[in-house]
Amino acid sequence: MEEGKTTEGLPGAGRQEKLSGIGELFGRSWRLYRMRFPVFSLVYIFYLTPLMLISAFCFFVYKISPHPLNPFIMAWIIAGAIIGVLVSIWGQAAFIYAVSDPAAGVRIVLRRATESVRKFFWLYLFFFALTIAGFVFLVVPGVVMMVWFSFSVFILAGRGDTGINALLESREYVKGFWWPVFARLLAVWVLSFAFSYLPVIGSLLSLLFMPYLITYTSQLYEELSRIKGVVPKPAERQKKRWTLITAAGLVVAICVMIYGATHVDLKGILSGSMKGSEIQTPQQAASPQKQKSSLPGIPGSI
Repeated sequence: MEEGKTTEGLPGAGRQEKLSGIGELFGRSWRLYRMRFPVFSLVYIFYLTPLMLISAFCFFVYKISPHPLNPFIMAWIIAGAIIGVLVSIWGQAAFIYAVSDPAAGVRIVLRRATESVRKFFWLYLFFFALTIAGFVFLVVPGVVMMVWFSFSVFILAGRGDTGINALLESREYVKGFWWPVFARLLAVWVLSFAFSYLPVIGSLLSLLFMPYLITYTSQLYEELSRIKGVVPKPAERQKKRWTLITAAGLVVAICVMIYGATHVDLKGILSGSMKGSEIQTPQQAASPQKQKSSLPGIPGSI
């Protein structure tokens, strides 16, 4: 794939265009990130507070139960996890709107995120399903799809296109630019990965880096939009084909979850991760009383 592409018949077309270099993208994204940091900070407050409360609630329910792994308690924890996922999607949508409209204040950003959380949920679900379908055919197709669909969230935020439409329009923007887009995304992905593994401050840096990652990806999308203009809507036949691939990915994901639920020793995993847990001797394992008394609680996190 070539970095330059002639876009005849589209706005701003008629000349060879190239994406900015990685260093220039980093610098421009950093300037926008600093300008919008007050908004990002307030979004973080509204975003992380409910997540912390949900985690605290699940931990409390787990601790007060005499049998933490019974179905009732696990149902509460699963419900908390689902709510946590929805809150996370809402928070990411707020960051995306904060980047997509640099003039929008916190109230407008949060209102837009609230109004569109359902659309983002389905978009993320489709993205997940298609990526899973790609990884079923080894790693390379999954990576290709991740790059193709990386800009779908900004299409939803900016143009209101949802679901398969947003994903396929993102793919149209990447066409002819896959390798340069991949190189620029890989650079910021590697940086994000490196931050997460730093000792002591890695978690904090990863947290602060998330809106920068969104800002950087948004700037890359804006460049592709200027080069290509408005891409054509996907044809119905194309949408049906990709809908089938999405359904296949969902089936695979559901099968994996069912297999995990029926074959993975969840109790053993949770017990093994408990703070202060020790490997039991055969004599201890054979004694129900000792096994029960040595079962400490674990911190619950979503």
